[in-house]
Amino acid sequence: MEKIIGGIKRECYPVTPAQLIHLYTLQLSPTQEIVNIGTGTFLKYDLNLSVLREALNRAVERCEAMRLRLWKDPETNELWQYVEPYQNRHFEYYDFSALTEEKAQSILERWTSQPFDTFGGELNRIVIVSMPDGYNGYYCNVHHCCADSGSVVAFTKDVMDIYCHLMYDLPYPAPTTSYIESVKKDLEYPGSKKAKRDEAYWHAKLACPEPMYTDFTGMGRLQTLRQDMNDPTIRWCRLPTQNGDGATVTYDLDVESTDKIIAFAEEHDIPTSVVLLHAIRTVLSKFNNNETDITIRDFVSRRSTLLNKRCGGVRMHCLPLRTIIDLDKTVLESMQIINKEQQEMFLHADYSTMRYFVEQRQVYNLPAGAVYDSVSFTYQPATRKSLVPYLKDIPFKSRWYCSGKQPQPFYITAMHRPGDGGLTFHFGYQKDSATPEEIEFLYYFTGRVLFRSIENPDKTIREIIEMT
Repeated sequence: MEKIIGGIKRECYPVTPAQLIHLYTLQLSPTQEIVNIGTGTFLKYDLNLSVLREALNRAVERCEAMRLRLWKDPETNELWQYVEPYQNRHFEYYDFSALTEEKAQSILERWTSQPFDTFGGELNRIVIVSMPDGYNGYYCNVHHCCADSGSVVAFTKDVMDIYCHLMYDLPYPAPTTSYIESVKKDLEYPGSKKAKRDEAYWHAKLACPEPMYTDFTGMGRLQTLRQDMNDPTIRWCRLPTQNGDGATVTYDLDVESTDKIIAFAEEHDIPTSVVLLHAIRTVLSKFNNNETDITIRDFVSRRSTLLNKRCGGVRMHCLPLRTIIDLDKTVLESMQIINKEQQEMFLHADYSTMRYFVEQRQVYNLPAGAVYDSVSFTYQPATRKSLVPYLKDIPFKSRWYCSGKQPQPFYITAMHRPGDGGLTFHFGYQKDSATPEEIEFLYYFTGRVLFRSIENPDKTIREIIEMT
């Protein structure tokens, strides 16, 4: 639909359900930086700054979502989005090479805490940076309505591929796809046969008996709530989320250990995400009196088609992955159950996240803020073929910086590093809901369960819990 914005005629489109999740988060937050995604891409390598600027410009030109604007109609309060025509940008350069790693990181975190004017202008900032210890690259801060972790990874790879083409005459990367075409597909969804099938699936899930809350710190929160409410049958809980103050803790898994996980997944024809989910849900069971009914909020990238894989933007929906697994099931049986449930969920992941949780509150008569999941999870897959060939042996750092706010109480992102393919785990948390010590404890036990499981796939869940 054409709209006149700032005296210029724009082709506008409604915002999508994936974007509405973040706009809703903004409404609940006292500050706007809660939807910022700050990342750093750094290589231990003397990058050519002028070539990197050109690569960044070409990548922005190719990615409509990196030129996205949001607009609120002042007369109707309707929300719209449009793509700003490409204009060449001069990306500033900052030299932090003489600083300590801690000081440089604090500066980038401070940049990430600078909010965007959501309905007033450009929704990303990119700066070229030299970091300590010989690392060079760029920092990017982007509004969550314009990107999710999948599109950040895809944009990073596009920049590196273009850079290698310009510097070393390697093949130019394949064209990206249109974000607007992806939006148009989303706008065809309501009322479609697919929407009706998805509704039937999720309504069937809501017809099941009430789930059980399992906390990543153990039974304490649920027991306290039951005592306060004088009701030992309560199955939901509240995670404290007073103001969204948050931080991120990052752990890098070495390449050899990552390769063991991937090899196991390939040998047994099980997605890597399922191997990781099995470990997380087993730890939740262990920490909660061997509970068999576990719900994890799974963030689904919804990028199964070529259009959606390379269009950028935000496409993630977050929906509950609930599995009820007897402790006498083997590791492989557990993973197969998780895989089946996740594949079914993926098939129906176009369903509106916000609509589902409204319906869940109604069905189970939940008070505001009540949840059945304490952990949110997303996995960004990668293969050796997806690594930038020229840079594969160069030390690489991919960093995610917290804005000081977190939209989720506790959120695990597992991503493969573009440099060596090893896994990096980003634990985003609200300070009211978790501490660094609790996260370290969870990561330690998740690792123990993970490797005990892939080393003993015929052991039962009960045996794995006892071994850890």
